[in-house]
Amino acid sequence: MNEKRSAVEQGFYQRCADILGAEHHYQPYPYRRPNRWNNRAPGNGRYPGFGIIRLFGDRVHMQLRAPQSVNFWFNSRDEALAYLVALSPAKAKTLH
Repeated sequence: MNEKRSAVEQGFYQRCADILGAEHHYQPYPYRRPNRWNNRAPGNGRYPGFGIIRLFGDRVHMQLRAPQSVNFWFNSRDEALAYLVALSPAKAKTLH
């Protein structure tokens, strides 16, 4: 994975963690391409106590248990972040 894409992903996952008030530890993908033998790590986008938010190119899959039960696909990172801010407005006010 190139460094620019890795930085964009890390920034997105950290922004989601800030909005949710959760911890996230980004781990860059160490291999060139995933296959059945080198793709054994659980990956990024896991927020303990909340659920997962995963990037697939420009699309975002969000499956949360808290602050509300959510299972959606978003067409952009901005849509997903706007939805997260709408779910937790108290946290969003401190981030601007």
